Amino acid sequence: MPKITTVALAGVMAGVVSIGGAVAAYAALGGAQGPGVRAAAVVNADGSVVRSKGVTGVRKLATGRYCIELDSDYDASRSVPVATKRWGAPWNSTVFVNANTTDCGSAERHVFVAGGNDGAGADLPFHVIVP
Repeated sequence: MPKITTVALAGVMAGVVSIGGAVAAYAALGGAQGPGVRAAAVVNADGSVVRSKGVTGVRKLATGRYCIELDSDYDASRSVPVATKRWGAPWNSTVFVNANTTDCGSAERHVFVAGGNDGAGADLPFHVIVP
């Protein structure tokens, strides 16, 4: 029985190493992987994109207010996006996301993300995923 457990663990560890290597190499090219998601982005507090998939641009409207523009073949107004603050954001910060809004122009092509600290708008780094 211990041999089976050891072999299974070795197989799992080998898969993690190869997946980890592939992800690191892909990220170095500037792209993002996101199996099962239409769009995803890692965004800095200034609105610059670290890496993305299915995102054609990010526009910073004001302090803590961002518009995520998606590929034209997807209707964001019918999606259920998720956004979260990135490591390095203050612990007391919050990120909100809205897909069915005209704050960015067309509700079909945009997702709106807002961030803040203690009830006031603040520029925050964040992740956004649109399934």
